Amino acid sequence: MDAMIPRRRRRPAGARARRRAGGAAGWPAGGPAAVLLALAAACAGGGGPEGIQSRPAGDEGMLVFTVGRLSFEGPAAWEASGDFRRVRLVSPQSAARIDVQVTDRAYRDDRECLAQANEALERGQGSLSGVRRHATRLAGRRAVVQEADQAGWHGWAWAVCDGGEQYRLFFTGRSPLGDEELRASRLLASSAALAGRSGGR
Repeated sequence: MDAMIPRRRRRPAGARARRRAGGAAGWPAGGPAAVLLALAAACAGGGGPEGIQSRPAGDEGMLVFTVGRLSFEGPAAWEASGDFRRVRLVSPQSAARIDVQVTDRAYRDDRECLAQANEALERGQGSLSGVRRHATRLAGRRAVVQEADQAGWHGWAWAVCDGGEQYRLFFTGRSPLGDEELRASRLLASSAALAGRSGGR
């Protein structure tokens, strides 16, 4: 990620460019995640549209968004849409997108959860180039991350599991990423935090 050149480039106009953004890092387009790196969609209102939980962040120009028990930071100026289980952010010029969601499926344990995440990422990498996937930690939990390119877009897809719940985080941006997009991609992963379960689990 540090090797990316922090220089801005304009995104081509038109629906074709928007469709291309939907497959840059891993989850199958149209699948449960419907996100980038396999998912992307337009949004509305960065100031907290109905259904989205957000609050000011410690980092300038950022908001803390909540999806299920997961919180993360995203740019306050980006358009946001979603609800308690899924939030999507799109930059003002549609040069970058963030999508975070908790899946509906409950897993027996985190091992099964992570195995399914790896399988989904592998199935969705057919049209991608420069694919790099490895185990990592996110929000203090075991996770998997995939980085890849597709048609002038660069992206990351993370899956983190906790108590049988799977959270999916996606970032994609027009290559090369600009300063704002690069900062947003880094904060998405570094700011992610999971709240404890009610009842002490």
